[in-house]
This record gives sequence, C-alpha cells and structure tokens, in this order.
Amino acid sequence: MAKYNKPLDRDYFKKKANPNVKKGPQLTKCCGEDKDRDGLNVKNADDWKLIELYIEEHLRDYPKHLNVTPISCKSCGIFLEYIVDIDIDKTLGYYEKSN
Repeated sequence: MAKYNKPLDRDYFKKKANPNVKKGPQLTKCCGEDKDRDGLNVKNADDWKLIELYIEEHLRDYPKHLNVTPISCKSCGIFLEYIVDIDIDKTLGYYEKSN
C-alpha cells in the first residue's frame, strides 16, 4: 500500500471515461488546441450568441475601444482569442499621433 495517494490529473479522468484513450493531450491538426477542451466554437449557434453578447458588453463598458474581432480556427471553429482596436486619441498615454 502506498504511503500517499497518487495525484489525479486530466489524463486520469480521460482514461476513466474512455479506457482506450491515449495518454497526454490530443491536439487538433489544424490549430493545435486540445480536442477535449471545453471552450467556445463559432460554428455552434449558442456559442456565437455568447461571443456576440460578450463583445456588445465589452464595447459598452470600454468606450475607447473601437471594435472587437473574435479569432477562431478556420477549419474546426474553435474560438482562440479576441483582438481589440483602441482609439489612441482617447487613451491616457497619448502624446503624439504616429504616422
């Protein structure tokens, strides 16, 4: 009998749910994200509504932000990040407008 219990990690629960699963993260070939990642997907209508809602609230809360672009994988649709364009004329750090 072991003196201490083994730590439980993601691989343990993947193997518990599916005994034939390979050890380690299973990555998509297109964008390199984990296949088991429980994130947003732009191809899912409910997830797209959540992305739109977040962007709408973000633009309302941050008036100096001009627009928000959601970035996702083109082939599988996994949401990756947001890119925000900021109006530099309204920021506190503005000294001289660059060309």
